[in-house]
Amino acid sequence: MVAACHSLGYEYLAITDHSPHSASGRNLSVDGVKRQADEIAGLRERYPDIAILHGCEVDILSDGRLDFPDELLARFDVVVASLHVSRKQPRAELTRRVLNALRNPNVDIIAHPAGRMIQSRDDLDLDWDTVFAEAGRTGTLLEMNGSPHRLDLSDQRARRALAAGCRLTIDSDAHRIEELDYVQWGVSQARRAWVGPEVVANTWSRAQLLDWVGRKAERLG
Repeated sequence: MVAACHSLGYEYLAITDHSPHSASGRNLSVDGVKRQADEIAGLRERYPDIAILHGCEVDILSDGRLDFPDELLARFDVVVASLHVSRKQPRAELTRRVLNALRNPNVDIIAHPAGRMIQSRDDLDLDWDTVFAEAGRTGTLLEMNGSPHRLDLSDQRARRALAAGCRLTIDSDAHRIEELDYVQWGVSQARRAWVGPEVVANTWSRAQLLDWVGRKAERLG
């Protein structure tokens, strides 16, 4: 992945493996975080022209807790939170779980906010106005996922998010090299929503991005 992103001319990439309770099959254990950090340190020496951000995609559990403790999340460069389990809870409970993640000082991005899989899984029943307002207030980034199976946020919801003052990311959700091109689907979705680059965090420089995520605790007061 690093070599492929380097060849594409990327300034940086983020490695965000799933946390223990995810059903992805590519889960990162607590003990594995240190081993992965050491591996990334070695890759940084081999590829000094591209910044490798060590991150994770942490599950929002059914009771609203996050799948890694805060002291571990604080060690990552970037933290993505996502809701995969107990999707049929009432709207108020699902919304509360997402709000818990938005208000966590270590969570920088909410992945595929609607949790949809096109033609196979419905969107989460969230109070979207409340979610967008809190994402805007906390400066937590909302993902526009370019996987053709997701395209989430939708263009309509992305417009509503912008109106609420949210900032976004556009990414490929690549689990293998050939999926890196999926970012173009995310860009197309963003164009449909009239999203400008100034509100898309991964058009910013690495320094700008890390400064933004590093100041979340200040925004929370």
